Amino acid sequence: MVLLFQNAAFLLSPSFDKFVFNSDYFINYTSGFIKRGLDGQLIYAITAYTGFSPINILRVLYLIFFVSLSGIVINILYRSKISLFYIFSPFLFLFPFVYFQLYHISKDVEVLLIAYIVLYLFINGKSKWLLNIALSLGILAHESIFIFLFFPLLLIQLFYIGKGSVVQKLLNFGISLAPSIIIFLLIFLKFNGLSNNIQIIYDSWKPYSTYLQDVHFNSGLFDGRPRLISDIIKESYNMIGLGLLIGINFVFITAGAYLYSRQNFLVLLGIALLQIIPVVILCAVASDFGRWFFLSNSILLFSMFLLQGKVPSVNFSWGSGHFIMRTYEMLSFPMVCILFVLGGMPYLGFNIYRYFYSNPIRIILDWL
Repeated sequence: MVLLFQNAAFLLSPSFDKFVFNSDYFINYTSGFIKRGLDGQLIYAITAYTGFSPINILRVLYLIFFVSLSGIVINILYRSKISLFYIFSPFLFLFPFVYFQLYHISKDVEVLLIAYIVLYLFINGKSKWLLNIALSLGILAHESIFIFLFFPLLLIQLFYIGKGSVVQKLLNFGISLAPSIIIFLLIFLKFNGLSNNIQIIYDSWKPYSTYLQDVHFNSGLFDGRPRLISDIIKESYNMIGLGLLIGINFVFITAGAYLYSRQNFLVLLGIALLQIIPVVILCAVASDFGRWFFLSNSILLFSMFLLQGKVPSVNFSWGSGHFIMRTYEMLSFPMVCILFVLGGMPYLGFNIYRYFYSNPIRIILDWL
């Protein structure tokens, strides 16, 4: 309710107009096909057809995205054993408060909404064409959706829905997602923006909104220069902080998986372990840091919920006597409690100030 109230106030305030200056939502295809241009092209088409303000159209689109995602999270809360304490932790849906304005003009809400739809279609064996349409639309909105869904979809294919040998499962996985894989590779390798795209896009908005003449797009999207972690984090202790965050986040998110989805714990553990790869890579080349942990964790939460009641097709188990299982049995609950209180998900950098800024106690005190 707090997030819903704060979101509604933000959408209707002048602050929303101010923060769209940093939004990729207004990249369109007027300069040619370009990654992340789908939303902007939709807004542009509606604006050209109706004459409505593009910023107000974005308000409506975002409200639809936000209400839909909120409904998904509430559904997870009331239809599973997963606790409010875990879902609204600093590693999951308490984190948006840390970078509230940027969360609301970035595409994270849209990405998570589409990711849930893709996981639902894949896990429940729905139409492969519908699955690829949803995933492809997500890739055209923001390519990170494919990066964060790849390992969850792969492990779900191997351990739940795939048939035959491992090779057959991998082959079927590639065939099933071939259209989406092709679109991702084209977007990633060929359709990056160039500096001359920017002015063409600015000019396309001139007849409809002089306000958008000063919009600033992602700095690395058009010049091809990633925001390397070495340019952001200068102090060695902040790199140590990043390493600690990777470990602490892994312990928290997998401890919750053990508590609330024990039947599927081993697969969820594997997903969490593999997701470290895209998180580290994106932290190295795109300095949004905490966002990448948040997206990865939320997709694991969705997988945890959608896999409930599903029985793995592969018969495997470590047994309760295994060292890892005994460790999680003893420490999962206290670790979730301790890391909720002491946890934090800094948005940029890992110094002490940013840690306390993202600490849940500080966020809750701000509400009071």
